[in-house]
Amino acid sequence: MRNIGRRDFLKAAPGMTGAMALAANASGAFVEQAAASTVSARRISDAAYSPADYPIQAIPFFDVTVTDTFWKPKIDRNAAVTIPFEVQKLIETERRLSGNVLEAAILSLRTHPNPPLQKVVDDRIGQLRKEKWSGNNGFEVAAAYYMTTGRRDLLENATASASRLYDEFQASDPPFSGGERDAINCIQLYRATGDRKHLDLAKHYLDIRGRADSVSRSRHNQSYAPVLEQREAVGHAVNCASLMVSLADVGVLTGIDAYLEAARRMWLDVVERKMYVTGGVGVTGNEGFGEAYSLPNLSAYSETCAVLMFMTLNHRLFLATGDSRYVDVMERGMYNNAIDGVSTSGDRFFYVNRLASAGDGRDTRWARASLECCPPNLVRFLAAMPGLIYAKDTHETVYVNLYIASTTAFSVNGRQLQLALESDMPWAGTSRLTVSTPSPVRASIKLRIPGWARERPVPSSLYSYGDRRDSRVSIDINGAAVSASPDPMGYVSIDREWKSGDIVRVNLPVEIRRVVADQRVRHDLRRVAIERGPIVYCAEWPDADGGQVFDLQIDRDASLTSFTDDKMDGGATVVRTQARSLTKPAAPARPLTLVPYYLWANRGAGEMTVWLSTARYAIGDIGPAGGYIFFENPNHASDGWRYLEAAPFDQSAGAKWGCFRRAIAGARATAIGAGRQNTLDILRECRDSGAAASLCANLDVSGVKGWFLPSRDELAMMYRNLKTAGLGDFRDGGAVDNFSYWTSSQESADMSHHIDFADGGRQHYDDKDFPRRVRAIRQI
Repeated sequence: MRNIGRRDFLKAAPGMTGAMALAANASGAFVEQAAASTVSARRISDAAYSPADYPIQAIPFFDVTVTDTFWKPKIDRNAAVTIPFEVQKLIETERRLSGNVLEAAILSLRTHPNPPLQKVVDDRIGQLRKEKWSGNNGFEVAAAYYMTTGRRDLLENATASASRLYDEFQASDPPFSGGERDAINCIQLYRATGDRKHLDLAKHYLDIRGRADSVSRSRHNQSYAPVLEQREAVGHAVNCASLMVSLADVGVLTGIDAYLEAARRMWLDVVERKMYVTGGVGVTGNEGFGEAYSLPNLSAYSETCAVLMFMTLNHRLFLATGDSRYVDVMERGMYNNAIDGVSTSGDRFFYVNRLASAGDGRDTRWARASLECCPPNLVRFLAAMPGLIYAKDTHETVYVNLYIASTTAFSVNGRQLQLALESDMPWAGTSRLTVSTPSPVRASIKLRIPGWARERPVPSSLYSYGDRRDSRVSIDINGAAVSASPDPMGYVSIDREWKSGDIVRVNLPVEIRRVVADQRVRHDLRRVAIERGPIVYCAEWPDADGGQVFDLQIDRDASLTSFTDDKMDGGATVVRTQARSLTKPAAPARPLTLVPYYLWANRGAGEMTVWLSTARYAIGDIGPAGGYIFFENPNHASDGWRYLEAAPFDQSAGAKWGCFRRAIAGARATAIGAGRQNTLDILRECRDSGAAASLCANLDVSGVKGWFLPSRDELAMMYRNLKTAGLGDFRDGGAVDNFSYWTSSQESADMSHHIDFADGGRQHYDDKDFPRRVRAIRQI
């Protein structure tokens, strides 16, 4: 079995895959095949199970015609611009057209014919047929090609490769190799073939994960323990979400509940403690999950691939349970984090989707990158997105999950039922469902009532609304009002005999809401996010006075009004309000326009933030750079700055002050407010490489600059207000003394002041050439 590196995996990691959208509704075909297939005598799984399927099946994307003004232009642009752009990029490389981009092209061609693209795909399929495959990387493309076109061109290659993998496991029992796609790939092949050996392979990939011999056994690749014993979402976010999808699939398809329950436990950990308000997951550092409630905004990762896989998981869990809370989470990711990953032109992308930007240029959308896993996943998601709107269960119940204008048809108890959904979503809450049927048909239609329409933005206490609204959901059938109270699963069921011309009207309260985070999310303390329906908003530089959004404060009683901006995305709804300056509280409030988060960075680089302050900073709060506020200046009006913010981490565990036995002109002030000038004095005369002042002055924290080495009194205030309160992440390891930080206050040619944070904040001065710790600060 080939050892798949993480980078190779990332290039293959899926979003909301076409194979998933197809597999969820292909049960009739594959169950019959499964029943007819002969189980090989050679088995790698001794578990007793009877192959099953998801009790709810999605309506295939190619059986749904999207007609709205929000998603249809995006799907069309994906077909006309983004997929051809991604295809061309791959053709120019040694990899050639393959993986997610090839699959996206296959899916898109089903609904958006394109003769030149069709020829490229056909030629590539012909080449792949002649190759001898190894590993499981091509399984998903083979399955998608078969389930989209009905052609078996690639299935023989895939099944032959699967047989070789099966034999290898039989013969040598290799360990988990670190690959995240293994189980998912085998599941998709099983969907196409119905061969239980392929489902056994998927289950076996999960069963060996976490064994003592696992390659690079760690939390990062979720192999630190057997998968059925894991309870948290840890490590690389894409990898972890992929594991959860695999667990859900194997649990449902084998009927072994332990796998599904493991996926649900990990999902709950994310939704309760580790998900951004945009639906994204993953923080900077390891591209993965952090500690509970650690959700920094400026250094957020929220990788496009991660949210696409997490959406896939949520759709799977809905299909397994019929619970709308999973659709709530999926919808939040769709409308915010996911489509933020591609520009309105369709040819510029984001790998990282931060919730705040310092506007330093690192958040400029790009066309090409050395590692491109996200655009291929995104084009596949958009090609198959219509498959998320409707579903039907084994009792012939029809589900309307997303209010996206579209048409589709169902077979219900042997009779045809056509639905035409007209909807103003996401900009307005009225939807109109028209029924067409050759003859009256008895059926139950379940209408999802989104959590945001029921005072619950997410299915946990991680986020809640900080305001109340009296508006309620209303539903009528042919003009007659019916109950709009949802059942425990979040649906209103309408069970009746349907006739052509029947009209169901649903009115959802799409209103501007203030979202607040759990108090344990310290990065969002005394801040508010604005959302309207499923759309999260942000403040961006072109719409703020001076382009500075980090300095904004929205009063709790500030009015919030909406209007349509025809220049944004063909007519997006924006929010108008008033905001004042945090650092100049006496200045009058100024007009501010908030734009949908998914549209930011389409007007150039500049500051952006989702979370806006509602009050002045308190000591210990997280500052705009992700550091810690430790002092408020009572003389801010005359001094020109109001707060001191400490960097979120040390700049060195042992740097020299510099210029030993050389007196620096200046750099002797000790008072609060003197550190900045002291640092300038030091830099003017001291050129020592790696010295404390230089480390601070050159610090860049997620694009935020302007740092300096604190004066003696500034550092003493940092000790008093942060270290003694257990804040600031000063990792002294339990030391009782000699855990000292340099100040910028020079005592003599030989000595400068320092403070021992482990010894009660003892102040002293000592030789400049002795290495000590460094923590930068900045004025706000």
